[in-house]
Parts: sequence; structure tokens; C-alpha cells
Amino acid sequence: MSKPQPKIQAASLARGGEAVPWTAYLHLLVIYLVWGGAYLLVKLVVSGAAVITPLQLLTARTWCATLLLGIISLARTGLPGRVSLRDVGLCAASGVLMWATGNGFATQAAKHASSSFIVMALGTIPLWSTMLDCIIERSVPDRRTALALAVGFVGLGLVVGPALFSHGAIVEQGYEGLTILLLITAGVTWSLGTILQRPLAGRLDPGWAATMQVGTAAAVVSLFAIHENAPILPQPPSEIQVVAFVLLVVFASVLSLLSYIKVVRVFSPVVASTFAYINPVVGMVLGVLVLGETITPLSIVGLVVVLASVAVVVAMPRRGR
Repeated sequence: MSKPQPKIQAASLARGGEAVPWTAYLHLLVIYLVWGGAYLLVKLVVSGAAVITPLQLLTARTWCATLLLGIISLARTGLPGRVSLRDVGLCAASGVLMWATGNGFATQAAKHASSSFIVMALGTIPLWSTMLDCIIERSVPDRRTALALAVGFVGLGLVVGPALFSHGAIVEQGYEGLTILLLITAGVTWSLGTILQRPLAGRLDPGWAATMQVGTAAAVVSLFAIHENAPILPQPPSEIQVVAFVLLVVFASVLSLLSYIKVVRVFSPVVASTFAYINPVVGMVLGVLVLGETITPLSIVGLVVVLASVAVVVAMPRRGR
């Protein structure tokens, strides 16, 4: 009687009650490690021997990712077929919100802030998504969700607060306020982009949707990079910068997206969303171990509060999901 129980527990992790293939756990692990360490890679690129601006990095990253995503999507599913103008518009708008502004502002913050601070601050994205959902749907959250949101944003204050008094240990002096504003805006715009892209599910192949989203962001970011008029690689990049950039493109921008598509298809929504409270911990640990970054006890307490609130919000069923 005790033997069937592990199968029941395993099946509960998957959609439709089916058993989860072991390869799906590899995709889940990719999301945990790669997305958790993405801003460590960004930090290594923008703070290396060669002067590479955040806009230059984001431009090169998004164009390379667009090319790779397009090639992979073409090989896997062929051409996307006829796409409605509405879906093209949704891809373009959500891509700009998620990649040009969301990821772009966070990348800009990496010039002045530690990678662990960035990933901890972005741990509130599920909270922003929930709040924006309520605003868009004009619905009042239930008491449990409202309390989780309130407590979570208090936790965000505990996370970012120490940066204002760290004397440059967490955020470069003189850029504390700007960096916090960039990260809050990044979380809000990324969340809005994820909400905006929801109607694409089932109508457009996820690989092609990602290709169009990242490609649109690349075009927009390129305009700002041209206006920036910064010199291109005045010094040769270091080996660390080159390796970090390749990892950032191949893993953090392409393979992780494809892994996430797989995870969403195989696992239950609760399991698929666990990256939201594992990635900040992974990013924090990597920042300390690799770069020796400073993390205050108050920020750790704040992160625990944020992640606890995220866990409550993620577990709550909401309309439109």
C-alpha cells in the first residue's frame, strides 16, 4: 500500500496528473541557476577591464539572442505562419516593457550596484504583477493577498534601505536614489510586460513570440545606444568579460527562456513559479561567493519577508491566470 504514494506525490507536481520526466527537472535547474546568476554576469561585463556601457551590453545581448532564438525556433517549428497585427503589437509592446525597460533599467543599475542587491530588489516582481493585475482588472484583492502585498513592500524597503547608508559598499555613492528608482521601475515594467503578453499563449509559438519580443527590444535599445555615442571597445575585453557575455547570451537570454517554456508546459503553476523565490537567493549567494559583495543583515531580513510574501501571493489562485 505504501509503494504507490511516491507516484501520487510526483504526479501532483505536473500538469494534468502526469508523471514528470526527469529531464524536466534539468530545465527547472537551469532556470534556478541561470536566471539567479544573470546579473552577476551583467556585473562582470560592465565592470571589467574594457569599458562597456550598459546600453552597449544590452544592445549586443538582445541582437545576439534574437538571432539565436530565431534560428532555434525555425529549426524546431518552421516559420510561424500568419501572425495577426494584434499579436505583433502585443509582442512588440511586451518585449519593450520586459527587455528594453525592465531588463534595461536593471542592467543600467549594474553599473553602480552590486549584483546581489539587484537580484534581491527584483525579487518583488511577483508582488508588482499581482498589484498591477488588481489595478487592470479593477478588482479588490482579498484580505490575505492585500496583507501579503503590504508586508512584501515593507520587505522591499528593508532590502533597499541599507544601500542609502552603505557608503558605497552596496551602491556607488551618489547613485543610491537613482539606482533604487531604476530597480523599482524595472520590476514594474517587467511585470506589466508579462501581463500584456498573456493573450499570446496558445495563439503564437512561444519561441517565435520570444524572438519577436527580444528583437523589438533590440531595435529600441539600439536607437538609444546610437544616441549615447559611446566608443565601442576602446580597450580589448578581458577573458572574463567575453566568457560572461557568451554565458549571458546563450544561457540567460536563450536557453533559460526555452527551459522556462518547457517548465510551464510540464509542471503545475505552483512549481513553475518557484523560481520567483529561489532566484534571489541564488543571486545573493553567487554575488557573495564570486565577487565578495556586501549584504547587510537588514537586507537579508527584508529578502526573507519579500520571499515569504511572494510565496503567499504565488499560492493564491487569481482570475485571468
